Amino acid sequence: MSRRSAVTDAPKGGVATSIVVRLFASHNLLLAALRRGLGPSLTLARFDLLAQLAREDGVALATLSRRMLVTAGNLTGLVDRAERDGLVKRRPDANDGRVTRVFLTARGQRLADEAVRQHNALTESLLGGLDADTQRTLRDALGQLRTALEAQGAVGDT
Repeated sequence: MSRRSAVTDAPKGGVATSIVVRLFASHNLLLAALRRGLGPSLTLARFDLLAQLAREDGVALATLSRRMLVTAGNLTGLVDRAERDGLVKRRPDANDGRVTRVFLTARGQRLADEAVRQHNALTESLLGGLDADTQRTLRDALGQLRTALEAQGAVGDT
């Protein structure tokens, strides 16, 4: 038995440890494939920012930080670079001047639309080896895991 199969098939910590090991291994493989698939000019962090804003434009910086699971400092740098590249604009909130909101520019919207299409095609391809029932089962199981972790307070402030 190879070292790899010994680790993934019969971890010393039991089934829970095996699940975590497999999740991390899958996470790393997915991230590597997504990085390659999005190309050298679009980082995963920038993609996440654009996708968040494509879903809901004009999001407050603090909300973006929580949704993207990054610190406020990291988000500031990411938004600074996206603004420098003409992809986003910051504007004060109309009702609360202390709040800054981030909006896609027309150029940012075009890039976001293309990146989301590319990302969707890539994820379909990456998970194409799993039949539709397995994909739904996996999605549901991961949703249950997320809910259980959130209920345990596993999600910290960033």
